[in-house]
Amino acid sequence: MIGAPPSTFRHPTGTTPTSVHMVALGHSLNTWMARELSKGRQAADESLSRNGVEVWTLNRGVRLLRSDLAFVLDEIDAQARLDPGYGSMLAAYEKPIISTSYSSLAQRCYVYPAREILDTLTATIGLTDPYWHNSVPMVIAYAWWLGVQELTLWGCDYSTADGRTLEDDRACCEYWIGLARGLGLKVGVPVTSSLLNQRQTGGRVRVYGLLDQSQAPGYLGLGSEAPGAASAATAPAAAPAWP
Repeated sequence: MIGAPPSTFRHPTGTTPTSVHMVALGHSLNTWMARELSKGRQAADESLSRNGVEVWTLNRGVRLLRSDLAFVLDEIDAQARLDPGYGSMLAAYEKPIISTSYSSLAQRCYVYPAREILDTLTATIGLTDPYWHNSVPMVIAYAWWLGVQELTLWGCDYSTADGRTLEDDRACCEYWIGLARGLGLKVGVPVTSSLLNQRQTGGRVRVYGLLDQSQAPGYLGLGSEAPGAASAATAPAAAPAWP
């Protein structure tokens, strides 16, 4: 079931995308960059929002990445006081920013529709505690609620490339990936990401207890590719139609 936002809120870009690339600054960002650089100059110069595809980013991604929209789910004014340089980045960003609360520092600031999303989740599956303990789960919930059909998470890693933990809330993000998939949102993760053990498995389906893991897809009645795995450099322009 895909979410349906009420008429009181409009997605800041003016249209509801069918496919979204959520690009953060974790180590699998390199996979996104390789993907973009392989397109060639003409494709790189095209509008990001062409054909219903949007690129969203987080926080300091506003400085480094071409995007249609940014999420800054910390209070912007407080962040700017703590780090004036970061505040200047946010002030210079010309695209919409969705934040926890309104800030006049941002050129185009929109308040995250938390109550509306939770009301829809409650009506749909009876969820009353959204378990939003970091930004990426809130982005996933927003994408589902908005009616996005496919969401790919690039650079949304909770560990370094060599496996050292950076944040404790990876479980929260993986919970939301599973919940969103169950609700009908196709969520993809690149094989270079630590999410869903993609990097550990190389994007291959695994089933506990099988001595020969190459048998796992057949055991489950699946094809040879793991659902939800985007390859390192050859992922298509929009997220694949993963189950």
